[in-house]
Amino acid sequence: MTESPAGHPEPGAPGAPGAAAPGRDLRFALLAAAVGLEAAGIGVLFPLLAHLQRIHHLPTYSLGLMSGASFFAALFAQLGAGPFLDRAGGQRLLLGGLVLGAAGLVWFAFAGNLTQLVVARALGGVGYGIVQPAALRQASVGVTGARRGQRIGVLSSAQMVGISMGPLFGSVLYTLGGIRLPFEVVAAGIIAVGAGVVAAPKPRPARSAPASPSPAAGATALATAGAGNGRRHIGGVPVSGIVLVALLGAAMQLPYGLYDALWSRLLTDRGASALLIGLSLTVFGVPFILLAPIGGRLAERRGPLIAAAIGLVLSDCFMASYGFVRSPEVIIALGVGEACVAAVATPAGFAAVNRVFPDQRIATGQGIYGGSGTIAAGTSAMVGAPVFAALGAGAAFAGGATASAALVVVAVLVGLSRRGQPSAEQQVSTMSRVTT
Repeated sequence: MTESPAGHPEPGAPGAPGAAAPGRDLRFALLAAAVGLEAAGIGVLFPLLAHLQRIHHLPTYSLGLMSGASFFAALFAQLGAGPFLDRAGGQRLLLGGLVLGAAGLVWFAFAGNLTQLVVARALGGVGYGIVQPAALRQASVGVTGARRGQRIGVLSSAQMVGISMGPLFGSVLYTLGGIRLPFEVVAAGIIAVGAGVVAAPKPRPARSAPASPSPAAGATALATAGAGNGRRHIGGVPVSGIVLVALLGAAMQLPYGLYDALWSRLLTDRGASALLIGLSLTVFGVPFILLAPIGGRLAERRGPLIAAAIGLVLSDCFMASYGFVRSPEVIIALGVGEACVAAVATPAGFAAVNRVFPDQRIATGQGIYGGSGTIAAGTSAMVGAPVFAALGAGAAFAGGATASAALVVVAVLVGLSRRGQPSAEQQVSTMSRVTT
């Protein structure tokens, strides 16, 4: 076994923390499938909102209620699931999230009024809010460096596969079998992945992996290591780092609340068909899917904060333009450009969490990151729909882009104030010295 001069296995060597143990590749593939299908459950509704509004005679503000219910339900799930995942690993929570996501889709398919639609959408949001941090934690713990960035990028790609293919499935299946079929098919896929998780063999532990301190000892050591630098900590994590993660999550997800509530309405008003709307989100996903693993490695090597900030500001520029463009084809072309920069920004945001939070608290960090993003997305969905109705698409999308860019600026300022503070990997090194 190859060892570093310090006597520990090199990353990627058999038995190293970054090496793939037998069975781990299958489990990672199932994690990616779980994230993708839960995201598809969210995305399948995108091209159908305008049709649902017509079928159920719903007011425009109800589009924001349905989108906001999903986001805010995911918020509580993300914040609540994180600490449990850090303590127990989370396979049962992962399975529970998949079951809730499938149940929400089935209920939505048969819902008969706005209240049922909102509650069913909220149930699906809870499922998604559990599955995403569970998958990110299992993919990140015990893996370091560029390989961790690549795995995060793959999960980001899986998420975008679901978000982008979900609308296409929704459009095609709606055309083939009516409004219920898209939700039933995605729900069946989620249940199938859950069955695969149960049946899959557990990966064997990596050989000769260096012993890691217990989470309790780690938290004590981290708090001790940070106590002398004059900065406030919560559970051993600097408050400034928590604020940075929350700001990045909010800036990252705020635009998606508007897209969830208004993308279908925007393109419908521009004369696009349901099939073109579904295809638009699929086209958006293709460059993201291809580039996100590369973006994840780039973020780890160049620094996640700067990568996320640049990517987000460029994405906001694209977003601000959508409401002023009359041609749906041009809007779709601009969306492809946004997808290219989002392929760096999205995995960079996840990587930033891993720089701030140590392995023992990654799920908590991802919960904070996702939770703040969910608040921003839910707020933008609920505020954006009435703004769209009152002031038009230009005000809704330009206003959302401005708010997202402002959050990025504040995040960068907080990041600059953190110069000189240790990263999570450096904190773990300190923790190891203290506990040994």
